[in-house]
This record gives sequence, C-alpha cells and structure tokens, in this order.
Amino acid sequence: MDTTKIHGGTLTFADKGHQYRWNQQKVEYTVSGICGDGFPSNFGMAAGWAAKMIRIELISHMRRLENNEPLRGDSIKPWAEYICQAHIRARDTAGGAGTTFHDYMERYAQGLEPELPEEQPARRSAEALRDWYDANVERAVSVERLAYHPDLNYAGKLDLYAELKSGGHFVFDYKGITTLGYPPRPAHVGQGAAYCTALALEGVPVDGFILMEVERKSGKLRVTRYSDIETEFEAFKAALKLVRYQPQGIKL
Repeated sequence: MDTTKIHGGTLTFADKGHQYRWNQQKVEYTVSGICGDGFPSNFGMAAGWAAKMIRIELISHMRRLENNEPLRGDSIKPWAEYICQAHIRARDTAGGAGTTFHDYMERYAQGLEPELPEEQPARRSAEALRDWYDANVERAVSVERLAYHPDLNYAGKLDLYAELKSGGHFVFDYKGITTLGYPPRPAHVGQGAAYCTALALEGVPVDGFILMEVERKSGKLRVTRYSDIETEFEAFKAALKLVRYQPQGIKL
C-alpha cells in the first residue's frame, strides 16, 4: 500500500481493487476512471481495429486450412469463436507490452539499472523512452507519485514528475498506443491536466504536462508538451461532471 501526507491529511492507495482512500474514506473517483468514462470514445475507430484483427486472423487460418481437411460439424463453432476473439488477444498482448516498458521506465527514473525487456515490441518502446529521458530530463523529482484534489475529490497516481534540462518542472505520462496516425487522445491530455492541477494545490511548481506516446508495433515515440493546463483542466472537469451526472426522472 502506498501512503502520502498531503493537504493536511493522509492519502493511501491499494493495488487490490485499485482503491484510493483519503483519511480512511474511499475516494469515489479516480483520474483514470474519469478519463475513461467521461471523455468521448471513437467507437468507429475501435470497431474498425477489432474487425481488422479478426480479418487478419481469419485469413491466416484459411491459408493453413487450404491443404487440410475442411472443418465440419461440431468443430466449426469453437473455431469461429476463437477467430472472433482475435482482437481481445491482440489487446491483451499490447497491454502486456505497455506494462513492461512502463515498469522499466519507473525503475530507470528511480536511478536503478533495470534490464531492458527481452521481447519486442516492449524493448523498442523502452529504448525510445529511455533515450528521450536521457537527452531531456535533468532529474526525476518523484516517480509513481500519489495526487489528490480535495475540492473535487479525485485521486490518482502519476508516472513521473521531473525537471527538464531546458528548465521547468513537468508531469509526465507514458502511453502505449496502436498508431501515431491519430492526434493524442483528449482523455490522455485531461489525465495530465488533472495531475498538474492537483500538484499545484500542494504548492508544487508545475510548468506543464508532457505526454509520451509509444507506437507499440514500431517503437516510434511522439512527445507532446501542454502548457495551458487551465484550459485542458476545463475539459477534465466537464468529464468529471458527466461521470457524476445522474438523470433525475420520475417514473410515471
């Protein structure tokens, strides 16, 4: 369990249930939960990606079946179910790679000398993040830092708070994404703005947010800096309002 003293109280985080508590009272909303549920999601893009993964898997299987006995009877249904779960397997594999390079950067920023992940694409992703970090970061102030907003009652854990060689203190967030062909997701930017605002309430100097996105397949890195935190935070507050919103209809 992680614990920190801020705003005259105690904030704790337990991995089990991903639960935050402020002075032993459960914090109802997390930064990641607000950004996941309150920001719009491009369903068409997600559905298109899932269809692509299933199509690739189907073509691969059909080619292997060309010179074999065709599927018959009871064997067809489990085969079809397996094919239709291709996007779930791809998602879980990508998520595992993201966790791996994230864990590597956590230890690296702490001044340790972790071994690079052995498997691709996690290794390419970790190398890209490490090289940018070495070239641009003067020092890590805190890693995996807990943050809490006492007025809006949300909590979260940011990846990195660091000082740049060019000057200024920034919140960092690492994201593994499928493609760099789209702009950064508003939810990811809102997440950074939420952390920056919470830190500022502690009196911590914050000059902005840096989003570090790694394209999982290629290991290419896109780094984007956001300095107008007040504007970005307005979007986060709107997302929080939507998450809290409960229709007030009367059953007739």
